[in-house]
Amino acid sequence: MLINKRSLYLGLALVGMLMLAPLATAQEPVTLQILHASDLEGGVAAITDAPNFAAVVEGLENDAAANGYESILLSAGDNYLPGPFFNAAGDRSMREVLQAAGDAQFGQDAGSFTNLREGSGRLDINIMNVIGFDASALGNHEFDPGTNAMTDIIGTDVRGETLDDTRYLGPQFPYLSANLDFSGDGNLADMYTADILPSSDYQASLDALADVGAAPRIAPATTIELSNGERVGVIGATTQLLASISSPGGVSVLSGGQNDMAALAEILQPIVDQMTADDINKIVIVSHLQQLALEEELATLLENVDVIVAGGSDSLLADDTDVLRAGDEADREYPVVTADAAGSPTLIVSTDGQYSYVGRLVVQFDAAGMVVVDSIDADVSGPYATTEDGVAAVWGDADAFADGSKGAQVQFLTAAVVDIVAAKDGEVYGQTDVFLEGRRAFVRTEETNLGNLTADANLAEAKAQDDAVEVSFKNGGGIRAAIGTIDGETGEYGVTDANEAAGKDAGGISQLDLEGTLRFNNTLTMLTLTTEELLVILEHAVAGTAEGRTPGQFPQVGGLAFSFDPSATALELGDNGDGGTSGEVVVAGERIQSVALIDADGIVTETLVENGVVLVSRDIRIVTLNFMAGGGDNYPFDDYGDDVVETEIGEQEAMANYLAANYSAAPYAIADTPAAEDSRIQNLAVRQDGLAGDASAGDIVEEDDTEIVTSDNAGPVGPYTVQAGDTLGSIAVKVYGSFASWRDIYSVNEDSIENPSRIYPGQVLQLP
Repeated sequence: MLINKRSLYLGLALVGMLMLAPLATAQEPVTLQILHASDLEGGVAAITDAPNFAAVVEGLENDAAANGYESILLSAGDNYLPGPFFNAAGDRSMREVLQAAGDAQFGQDAGSFTNLREGSGRLDINIMNVIGFDASALGNHEFDPGTNAMTDIIGTDVRGETLDDTRYLGPQFPYLSANLDFSGDGNLADMYTADILPSSDYQASLDALADVGAAPRIAPATTIELSNGERVGVIGATTQLLASISSPGGVSVLSGGQNDMAALAEILQPIVDQMTADDINKIVIVSHLQQLALEEELATLLENVDVIVAGGSDSLLADDTDVLRAGDEADREYPVVTADAAGSPTLIVSTDGQYSYVGRLVVQFDAAGMVVVDSIDADVSGPYATTEDGVAAVWGDADAFADGSKGAQVQFLTAAVVDIVAAKDGEVYGQTDVFLEGRRAFVRTEETNLGNLTADANLAEAKAQDDAVEVSFKNGGGIRAAIGTIDGETGEYGVTDANEAAGKDAGGISQLDLEGTLRFNNTLTMLTLTTEELLVILEHAVAGTAEGRTPGQFPQVGGLAFSFDPSATALELGDNGDGGTSGEVVVAGERIQSVALIDADGIVTETLVENGVVLVSRDIRIVTLNFMAGGGDNYPFDDYGDDVVETEIGEQEAMANYLAANYSAAPYAIADTPAAEDSRIQNLAVRQDGLAGDASAGDIVEEDDTEIVTSDNAGPVGPYTVQAGDTLGSIAVKVYGSFASWRDIYSVNEDSIENPSRIYPGQVLQLP
C-alpha cells in the first residue's frame, strides 16, 4: 500500500491504494522514487526537524520497497551553514557522541571508534550519513568557512589502518560540481577526481582504511546502481556567482562571473552525452543555481536530462494535495514540467530548506529512459512536511524513532547539542513585543523590521567610532532567519518562546537568536562614497529584483530611505576579470527614483536624489559589511569606496550592544509592515513615492485585491484609536490615501508621540 499524501488531511497514515509497476529489468519501464532536499543549513530548528526529516525519509523508503520500486536520495547543496548548530559540533563534549554514533552507523560494537573527533560542521555531515544521502551538489555555503576549513568537513582524517587511527571519515557520498575548477586551490585540489565513479565508492570500507584517507571526495558526476543493474547518472552544478557570494579560495568557476545558462549547458552536455554513450538513460542534475528560473532556462538548453533537483532558491513546489507548514505557501506546482532542447520532458523539483520538507518524486521511466509525466500522482509526489503530524502521517501507529531507526540515530546526535545551545539562549540582550521578520522571501525583496533593527545597530556601532558615519547599508542575504515564532496551527506570528531552563522570558532576544539570524557575523567596514557612487550602489542593490526572485544583494538600510521602480532598466556593471564586477557602468540603471537621509525618527533630513537625478553632490560616509566591501554580492566597493576602515566588530556584537542599550527595559515594538507601507525602501510597484516632492497627492498602487482608501474616498477625520499593527503610514494610507501624510498626523500629535515609529494599540490620535 503506497503512502498517499491525502492521508495528511485526515491525520491517517494510509488512505487508498496506488499500486505502481514493480521495478523491472533493463529495457522495460522502471518506476523510481527520488527523494530530495537542498539548503539543509542546519540551524537550531534542526534539533527537532532533522530527526523528523530522517524519519520521513525512512518511512518513504520503506513504502517504496513495499511497493516494489527503488529509492535514491539527493541534495542540491548548502548542507551546512556557519551558526550555532554548525559551531556546536566543534565542542569537546561532542567527541564521545560522535564516537558512539560512528559505532552505530558502521555496525561496530560499542567502543570500537575511540578516536573520532569533534569539528565544526561535522554534525551536519554525520546526520546526512545516517539519513543515507547518495550524492549532493556543492552549494555556495559549503565554501563559507573557507577551503581550509572545508577540508575538515568534507574530507577525511585517517592516520593509519585501524579504527584507533580514524579521526573522521567524512561524508559517505560524493559532492558534485561539473563547473568548478579545483586545480588552483591547494586545499581541495587533491580531493577532486574527474572520473565518474559509482556513489558506493565514496562509502568508507573499514577493511581498507588507508585507501579511505586517499580517496577523492569531489567529482563532476556519479552513478547510482539499482538492484536490476541499471544505473542512474547524477551530475552536479554550482552557482556561477560563487566568487561573489562565498569564499572559494583558489577554486574558480568555469564560465563564471555571471549567470550564463548557455555556457553552463556547454559544460554539462558532454557529461550527459558520456553517460548516455555508457548506456545510462536516467540522468538527474543536482544544481545549486539559487533561482528556479535559471534551472528552467538550463533545462531547455540540454538534451537527455530527465530530472533537475534545484537548490539555493528555497522554492517550495506544491499543489493542493500537499499539507504545508503553517505560514508556508507554494511558489509553483510540483513538479515543474518543461521540455528539453529536443522537446522531451524534463522535470524540475525543489522544496524549502532547513530540514523542513522531504521532496518526493515517484515517476516511471519508459524503456528508453524517458520520464512518463502521466505516471506522476499528485497525491503521492510532492513535499512532505517534517512536522510531528507529517511523521505520524507517514508512519501511522508504528514507532518512527525505534532503536536503530534513522530517526533515533539522528535524534541521538541532535540531542547532544541541546545543552550547548541552551547556554547561548540564556544570554539575553533585549526584548521584543513583535515578530522580527527575517525570512528569505521578505528580507531579499522588501524592507523588514529585523532588517531595520540590524542596520540601525550597525549604524549606532559605527557612529560610536566615527561620528561622520551617516548611512548603514547591508545585504538582505546576510539575514538568515526570523526572530520569533509561527503557530503551527493558526499561522499566527509571535515573539520568541520562553526558555525557563535558560532563564529566558518570552520575547527575549538572546545570543542564540543572533547567531541564528546573523550567522555569518560579518564585521563592520566604514568607507566614504560620493552621492553619485551611492546612487550606483543602490541601483546595484535592486538590479536583481524581479517577480519570483530573491536576490541576496537586496539591501536593508539605516539612516537612509529610497524609492525604486522594479520595472525600469536595471544597472549592469562591467566584469572585473576575477569572477566579480567592476565599477564600470555598462548599462545605466534607472530604477532608483528618490534617495534621502533620515534621522532616527524616520524624518527626512536631506534629499539627495529626486526623479533619479542627483540634487546634492557630496561625500557620504557609510558603514557596510566586510563581505560586501570585499566585493561580495558583486558590490563594486573596491572601485568606489575611499577612506576604508575595517573594524573587528561583528554584526552579532553590534546587535547585542544596540539591544542592550535600547530594548533591555522597554521592548522593541515596531511591527513589520507590508511592502505598500514600507518607508525606508519604497517599492513603486505597490505604493507611491513618499520621498518625492508631490508625494502627498494621488493614490498609491493596490496590492492584491485589498481596497485602498484614497483622498477621494477617505472616511471622516477626528479622533482615531490605534489598532494592532497600525503605523502612522498605514493610518495615513487608510484615511488620506497618501503614505506621506503620516507627517501631517505626526505634526498634530507630536506632544503625545515620543517616536513616530512607535505607536501603540489603544492610543488615541487626532487626525487633521
